[in-house]
Amino acid sequence: MKKSWNISKRPTLDNRVFPELEPAAECLLLLKGIKTKKQKNSFFNADYEKDSHDPFLMFDMDKAVARLLLAAKKKETVCVFGDYDADGVTASVVLLDFFQQININTVSYIPDRNKEGYGLNDRAIDYIKKKGASLIITVDCGISNEKEVDYASKLKVDSIILDHHHVPSAIPRAIAVVDPKRKEDVYPDKNLAGVGVAFKFIQAVASKISKYDKQQLKWFLDLVAIGTIADCVPLVGENRMLVKYGLLVLSKTKRVGLRQLFHVGRITINGSRIPGAETVSFQIAPRINAAGRMDHASIAKELLCCKAAEESTARLLALDLEDRNNHRQKVTKEIVQQVRKQYLGGKKSHNIIIATSPHWELGIVGLASGRITEEFQKPSILLKEFDGYFKGSGRSVHGFDLIKALECQKDLLIKYGGHPKAAGFEITKRNFKLFTKNIQHDADSLPEDLFAKQITIDLNLSINELNLKLLDELDQLGPFGEKNRCPLFLTSNLQIIRKRTVGNGEAHLKLTCADDNDPNATIEVIGFGAAKDYQSLSEGDKINLVYRLERNIWNGKESIQARIEDIEIC
Repeated sequence: MKKSWNISKRPTLDNRVFPELEPAAECLLLLKGIKTKKQKNSFFNADYEKDSHDPFLMFDMDKAVARLLLAAKKKETVCVFGDYDADGVTASVVLLDFFQQININTVSYIPDRNKEGYGLNDRAIDYIKKKGASLIITVDCGISNEKEVDYASKLKVDSIILDHHHVPSAIPRAIAVVDPKRKEDVYPDKNLAGVGVAFKFIQAVASKISKYDKQQLKWFLDLVAIGTIADCVPLVGENRMLVKYGLLVLSKTKRVGLRQLFHVGRITINGSRIPGAETVSFQIAPRINAAGRMDHASIAKELLCCKAAEESTARLLALDLEDRNNHRQKVTKEIVQQVRKQYLGGKKSHNIIIATSPHWELGIVGLASGRITEEFQKPSILLKEFDGYFKGSGRSVHGFDLIKALECQKDLLIKYGGHPKAAGFEITKRNFKLFTKNIQHDADSLPEDLFAKQITIDLNLSINELNLKLLDELDQLGPFGEKNRCPLFLTSNLQIIRKRTVGNGEAHLKLTCADDNDPNATIEVIGFGAAKDYQSLSEGDKINLVYRLERNIWNGKESIQARIEDIEIC
């Protein structure tokens, strides 16, 4: 993979603005455009009250709230219809829990990824009608279901859409369509996750119920944090505040289902230390997603809905999810290996990787596509072959808007939806050849350097600038994610004084490096899964190291370690 290092110019600190901070931390704030104490305090100390926007700024929010309150007054049954990923599942549970608190009769529906696909469908609406529901509220889906909403209306079932996805030209004729990406919408934060929109909805409803204690809403933020991080939306503005508070709530969660998930998965979560966004990204969200990918997302929903008295049920569900997640990891690895072999053995290399198979698990192709895109730094599309059509997912790189590429070919597609970097679609076999030719042409017309992995380095540091105080200050810059990435540092002219491989199968690389000009200044370096990538390194080699700083806790003692992002041999 081609890589390009982009090193930010280090700000000068002749007149220090934040002398209480380590110089490196001050430089990072200045690079973010934070130049006053007021800006710094606002960024370091996200405030739930001040940083929460008025939910009624969202277009149609007033209509959505009014219709729900009417349903409550008339004792109607309301169906919460959610997507099958972690964002959709957490959004569903937020509504189900809240509706139970305010005594609304509910039923829940999450479609089967393999049998029904994404969003509303007529058979699901028939089922919901038979269950006695007269109002459907979609979460994390629905914005593309114009025809299905019309069908529900014919059955005398109203619809409220709570979504955050790309808004198509034809908007459903629902009672209310709440999506901050609507052109008419003036809501300040356009990048809420599906669970974020669901949370703003219950904030709006709660504000109209005089006897409801609004402070209770904060206990929903553990779910909001999980869904927001899992959906990879930008962690800036209100999202960053919701996740920051949500991670705090997660460390003290009252949800027996989450506690059992942590116990079974050996995920270290406790009230003594707030978990980072990485813990959610790589440990919690994949287990919740595993339900919908390998079978049905209702397992994850049931786990998160477990009450305090249902500890044994929660444990069984958590064990089930753990098994599914282990299987998901195995299947993902197999698909990636097959695609890698196809691509590397191909006669012509395009700037987009497209692969199909009738044998792949539909719920896994998106994950595998993400791995392929990360490995080759090219957009990829992986599709499962069915009788007469293909269905699957794609992942993309910065500079190639996947959802726009699909929209340009919408006449060839059965259905599509998603984001610039992640999208799904269905296409007939008859149209697949032309579709492939068109999208390859689009990708191949882009400049080659677009497909080099861009590594943005924030600061060039010496080992002597690294200390635990700096780590504490870096923690305040988080939580890290899209648009608020974890800072990357460069330390040049290091000498490897010790090299070893560790972990299961000796897959991880550990280095001890010393400053070439000061042998007493050393840093411990870890590269998870990096042993093969850097097997040519030897003790005595001089390197330039790009890394992120981490806190290593071993036997109760804290120390600093650098996690490898890239290495250049001098």
